[in-house]
Amino acid sequence: MADRPRGDSNKPITILHVARAAGVSKTTVSRYLSGQYHLLSEETRQKIESAIAALDYRPNQMARGLKRGRSGLVGMVVADIANPFTVDVLRGVEDECKRCSMNVLLCNTGNDPEQEREYIFMLQAHRIDGLIINTTGQNNAFLKALAHDRTPIVLMDRKVPALPFDTVCVDNRQATRAGLMHLLEQGYRRIAWFTEPVDGISSRAERVGTYRRVMEQHTKGGTDDVFVVNVRVPGEVETALATFLSKAAGEAPAVCCANAVVALRVVEGLNTLGVRVPEDVGLVSFDNPDWAGLVCGGITAIEQPTYALGVTAMRRVWARMQAPQEMPPELIELPARLVARGSTVRAAIRPESG
Repeated sequence: MADRPRGDSNKPITILHVARAAGVSKTTVSRYLSGQYHLLSEETRQKIESAIAALDYRPNQMARGLKRGRSGLVGMVVADIANPFTVDVLRGVEDECKRCSMNVLLCNTGNDPEQEREYIFMLQAHRIDGLIINTTGQNNAFLKALAHDRTPIVLMDRKVPALPFDTVCVDNRQATRAGLMHLLEQGYRRIAWFTEPVDGISSRAERVGTYRRVMEQHTKGGTDDVFVVNVRVPGEVETALATFLSKAAGEAPAVCCANAVVALRVVEGLNTLGVRVPEDVGLVSFDNPDWAGLVCGGITAIEQPTYALGVTAMRRVWARMQAPQEMPPELIELPARLVARGSTVRAAIRPESG
């Protein structure tokens, strides 16, 4: 077993110490640390592993990366880590990072624009090689200033006008239209749209805009039942639901939720009000969380390609790392998929009269 070098008790163990303890060259140890195992024999790998364990060696990944001109780190700033959408996107980013031998530094802003700015400054200080931002929607001028930085930046889910960054998101118009047309085809005529505050968030704004266009085209008078709710305020969703259902009495009502966070609160609110799904009201939700198939006979979902969004965003970061000046900014919109379940089976339960 290798001993710690004499007289060096207060000094960090270096790659040279590992090489001496293993009886190999520094180059060989570097190959091991870089994962180039195919260049090493099994015996050599075991010697290096034993030396690292005996010396308690901890490689300085930042220093090694900077020697190569890269840190090996990708920053990811998200607005709400509690949102199931974010978790699935993160899995895609992380898996693609592994394929590129990169690591992710994740920062959750909690929808706080000031925290978003602070995290981006912190990530820049860590000399990240790329940055993926799911913005709060309140820092457009700040994000515009980042265009002068050479760090590849990709916007995730939420667009910011006139910025020279790649943007990866779902096709919100196609997705929203698919959900609404499904409800209309099932015989629902009074459809409400429940959303969290838009506040400059492009995905929410696009969904509301598409809702209004579809309803204007396919319903008499173009009903506009948009309810903006704060899901963290007790009773607010229940009040909005009661208002809508009172207005829509006898008109085959349905509720379309802008994301899974809203959908969960709507389900709770309908239960509190004693309203049945689908017997009394139809229900569709953006996102397709695990619990969606377990309540209300299964909630019909507009399933976003969340994992693919994360993979695609990281691939754009990687591509720009290889050729930063050779690609114009690109908007990549991925299609969503409608998953029809029992929450919208109106015709089978309550057929039209006459």
